[in-house]
Amino acid sequence: MDLKQFFAEVVRVLTKDKARFALAGGLVASLYRREERLTKDLDFLLLAEGGSEQKAAQVIRSFGLHPHLIRKAELEGGPLFAIKRRNTPVWMVAGRQGDAIGLDFILPGMPWCESALARAEQNSIDFGFGKVPSLTVEDLILAKLFALKNDSSRFSDLDDLQSIFLAKHPLNLAYLTGQMQRLDLTVPTLLRETIPSALRLVMRKRKGR
Repeated sequence: MDLKQFFAEVVRVLTKDKARFALAGGLVASLYRREERLTKDLDFLLLAEGGSEQKAAQVIRSFGLHPHLIRKAELEGGPLFAIKRRNTPVWMVAGRQGDAIGLDFILPGMPWCESALARAEQNSIDFGFGKVPSLTVEDLILAKLFALKNDSSRFSDLDDLQSIFLAKHPLNLAYLTGQMQRLDLTVPTLLRETIPSALRLVMRKRKGR
């Protein structure tokens, strides 16, 4: 099963289960980048009745993958005792098995997830087998900035942001900068030269308040 077939089948399962979901990750990044980026994994936001973590693990197992719980402390890089005790909230469930296509679910505990999911449900994109709710460019930027806040060395996220900024998409600046302020996010110094001028101006104004 190739990536597109796998993608279509995962969407079919999620739709049948009446879960709220939205496409994230590399496939969405390619929509907004100046040039396409290849990916071997599928990433979704997921909100399901009866428990998003349980639904994510169930779907992952249904495709023959092994679910791995990724907790807040792991994504934030500590503290070490919290990582060892595994007592912080689960923010992601990742599905992996050998060389098979990966399937990852981002859960509602992720601080930017719920607003992004609601906006994605109004941003359906046709991938050739039907329309799929997908992250908006603003929420993808927020997701990348959030990841970099916890690990500034993530090259793929830096590269995605640079390419997205260079593509010069129209941005909802009020929403984007408001969420950046709420989540305490900044644009890494390495990307300052590629920030759209309008975004740079609004960021300065908010900082000066």
